[in-house]
This record gives sequence, structure tokens and C-alpha cells, in this order.
Amino acid sequence: MKKINIATLVYLCLAVSAAWGQDAIEFYNRGLNSSLAYKKIECFTKAIQLNPNLAEAYEKRAIHYYLQCQFDKAVRDYTKVIELKPNAVKAYLMRGLAYFKKDYGEGYSTEIKNLAFHLGKQKVPEFNKSLEMAIDNFSHAIDLDPQLASAYSYRAKAYRIKGMLEEAVRDSNMVIQLQKDQQSTARAYATLAKIYRKLGQDELSDANFRKSVELDPYSPDYPPLHVPLIDPCISDTPTLKIISRLGLVGIIILAFVVIFKLTLPAPQKKD
Repeated sequence: MKKINIATLVYLCLAVSAAWGQDAIEFYNRGLNSSLAYKKIECFTKAIQLNPNLAEAYEKRAIHYYLQCQFDKAVRDYTKVIELKPNAVKAYLMRGLAYFKKDYGEGYSTEIKNLAFHLGKQKVPEFNKSLEMAIDNFSHAIDLDPQLASAYSYRAKAYRIKGMLEEAVRDSNMVIQLQKDQQSTARAYATLAKIYRKLGQDELSDANFRKSVELDPYSPDYPPLHVPLIDPCISDTPTLKIISRLGLVGIIILAFVVIFKLTLPAPQKKD
């Protein structure tokens, strides 16, 4: 009788576990099929609650946290992915980016910081632990996939910020040699342009910057405005990005004018 009871309990436990696993997959699939970011996160969270070992749910939730600039949450989820799948190259790359953007960022936020440093006549400070963690994660990704151009290009950026120019040049040249994707190659040229500008080699800087813009005119590696104080690397070089953004601004202004002309009542004449 005892053996029968034990066998029954084991069967029930396995059945419940299977049901939970099935429910976890169901919520995971709902997350994949949802068109709303917050719904996706809710579904992936529910899937994780039902199956804490579902690495794919952590990974999908992490990318949405990352896109929402919730970098600490993204780091936690990617850390869990790496615990479950130690050879997850993309998880190392994305965790490195989350650490990098947490304290440094790019695009508009970076340019505002750089402008503040220039106006305050201060040097760009070290981004200590987060920057070190970013470099460490990019390095892990490269160890797992030596052909991963994006990891080299981001590590080159991190090295440049840290002041390790020789390492930054080495990684950037590696990306250019690999020629894996345009964005990574553009990022490498942009990094080289900034390094050469800092070293006073203006011709090399301009040449690399032009190559970067040709490959990726919408890269966040250069600012939207032609302002020397923000980034001396581009002070003498017009970019396609500037032109395109001016066009976008014009469209927005035109739309604004049209909307207000259509919605505002005409002024009435006084008797």
C-alpha cells in the first residue's frame, strides 16, 4: 500500500510540474504574440514565476527592460540567462551594453553630459565600475565568439572613454577587418575619428568620420547639432545626419502649423 501511495504522489507531482511547465510556455508565447511592451513584460514575468528556469523568458523580458532604459533590471535578467546558459553570447553582449548605457549612454544624453563637462572645463570622469563591467562582458562575448564584430566595436567605445586609446584602436581595426555588419563598422570608424581628433590628427579624423557617416548616417555616435563644444570630433565636418534631422524638424514644424490653422478659430473683428 505504501508503495502505491508513493507512486501516486510521484505521479501527481510530475503531472503538476508538467502543467506548470505548459502554462509557462503558454504565457511565454502570449508575450511573443503581444504587440504592447508592458503586456509582453507581464507575460514573460508570469512565465518566469511558473518556470524559474525558462531562460528564454528572462532574455525576452531583458530586452524590453533594456529598450525602456531600465538597465538594472536588464542586467539582472541577463545575469539569470547566463546562469542558465553559460555560453549565451548575446546575453553577455547585451549585459555589457546595459552596464555601459547605465552610466554613460549615447546620443542626446551623452552630448548634454559632454557639453556640461566642456563648459565646466572638466575632464570626462571615469565611469569606474559600470564601465569595467561593460568591458568585462564584451570580452566574455568575444571569448565565446571571436568573430563578433559588435562586441569589438562596443568594447572599443568603452576603451576610448576609459582613455585606453591603444586598445580602442586595436578593437576598431579588428571590426573594420571583420566587415561583419555596417553598424558595427560605422561605430568603429566613429571611435577612430574621435581618437584621432584627440591626438590632433585632423585629416585621419575627418576621413574616418566620413566613412562612419557613409555607412550609418543615423548613428547615435555623433550628435544632432553642428556644435563644436558638444563634440570637437565633428566641428569641421557636415554630416548626412544633420541634414536629415533638419528635414525632420521642418516636417514637424509644418505639421504643427497645419494643425493649428485647422483647429484654432479665426480671430473675430471687433465692432
